[in-house]
Amino acid sequence: MTDVPEKSAILARTIGNELMSNHRRSLTRLPSLPTIAAEILKVFGDSDVRIQKVTDLVQADPAIASKLLKAANSSRYGLRREVADLRLAIMLLGKAKVIPLALSFSLSIDVQESEASASHFQRFWLRSFVQASAGEVLGASYGANVGAECFTISLLAGIGQLGLLNQDADRYIHCVEQAERSDRSLTDVERETYGATHHEISVDMLEHSGLPRRCVDAVNSLLPESSGQHLDEETQRLADVTGVADAFARYLCDKDSGVALVVLQERLVKLNSGETDVDRLTTAIRTKLDESAGLFDIDLSLLPDPDELLEEALDQLADFTEMMHDESRVIPTELVAENGRLKMQVDDLVKQTTTDALTGTANRAFFDRRLKELVHQCRRGEVQMGVAVVDIDHFKTVNDTHGHQAGDYILQQVAQALDGVTRADETLARYGGEEFVVLLEDIATDGMAIVGERIRSRIEKLVISFEGVVIPITVSIGLCCGVPQNGEFGLTLFSHADAALYEAKQGGRNRVVCDTSLSDQSNVCSTPSTQTGTTAAS
Repeated sequence: MTDVPEKSAILARTIGNELMSNHRRSLTRLPSLPTIAAEILKVFGDSDVRIQKVTDLVQADPAIASKLLKAANSSRYGLRREVADLRLAIMLLGKAKVIPLALSFSLSIDVQESEASASHFQRFWLRSFVQASAGEVLGASYGANVGAECFTISLLAGIGQLGLLNQDADRYIHCVEQAERSDRSLTDVERETYGATHHEISVDMLEHSGLPRRCVDAVNSLLPESSGQHLDEETQRLADVTGVADAFARYLCDKDSGVALVVLQERLVKLNSGETDVDRLTTAIRTKLDESAGLFDIDLSLLPDPDELLEEALDQLADFTEMMHDESRVIPTELVAENGRLKMQVDDLVKQTTTDALTGTANRAFFDRRLKELVHQCRRGEVQMGVAVVDIDHFKTVNDTHGHQAGDYILQQVAQALDGVTRADETLARYGGEEFVVLLEDIATDGMAIVGERIRSRIEKLVISFEGVVIPITVSIGLCCGVPQNGEFGLTLFSHADAALYEAKQGGRNRVVCDTSLSDQSNVCSTPSTQTGTTAAS
């Protein structure tokens, strides 16, 4: 008698097949797999196939044979000694590695041979390989063979895109470009054009390819309508890995990196992977990609810098948090919890990556972003803005004398004091080390001296005691202000304030120096130093 889970799985596949049939009817004809790739998949799905069958298949295509032999001797798959015989290389590598390799080569060759719009094929291939490499890295924690299978599944998850590109490149590229020019997702544009998304078409293409049922179900798990479908333990594991790999490729290669980052973290938690940290996962996958670039003809220069990518993702998430109370703006459903609020992951990500962990103030990334925003705002309104750069005097000596724990405690106490004298329209951030910055909105030139002295005197009056020892602390401050003239004004403003700080340091410390060269007044700003009783001027 068939048990309930088995019946559920059969029912889900039946519904899935009916959906796929509808997708087929919406297309003039269903895209097909490249001939050699189709043959390789039949072999992949046959656990009893002999290694000789694999060898014969590879030898039938000289280009694949040459690439596979090169792979066997590469750093990624390097054997103990150099191998010149293809049969021996295949035998030493084993079916689990050879079949995904041969499949990858067959697809990459198919991409290369497509003449229309080569850049789009190149981007598709890069994304597919990023996804496959992510699948391999995550799957390898369950064993080398699982890693190889996850590589294959993730490589094929987007095969519908290759099929659509090969079937009618101009029409599909129009879909991609339409999505890029608008706020609509690619899947929405695909459904409007073809009646199906490329993920749905991928499943349809793989249904009768010979790929094992568990692998097809793993790809199918990427479809929204598959949620809640019962899968056995092995298939569920493959589906979870496939989901993380898809989210990672979306994060690294697509335009909605903010949403993708939240989805990626959610899926990593569900997978319960050792690579739950996005940075560590990114490093592991980039290492794998570096080892593979030459073998699989992928251009890694097209990938974004990891730090810049994270900053862009966080900027997007921060924008969504600001949009929550704007009914005219649409928040992606993937970011909204059931209670209508932003998911906790969004708030946590924005907070963690815009706040300095030690002092609790805003961090440099947040300051840089806010500086750009204020430049745009003040330039448009022709309003003067300013920056104060605050540096703790003799901080290295304090660290060397009292230890780094004392140094951390002093940074926390100074940050707290600075926060106490920072007004609502001023932005305080830790810029790095012992340096803090205050962004001043709508500041008059004569007001710089007042702001600087307010900060300087507050820190001088601090009584900081660490382990029974009172440690006197003072700061030097450089300020500059002006009306933004261009988009790069923020960098110029900070550079002038930093130079003024240097002058304050050179002039004896515990003092304020103002630079008025960018402001709308010609008089020199000066402020008395209570330590020296002299005047500091720019």
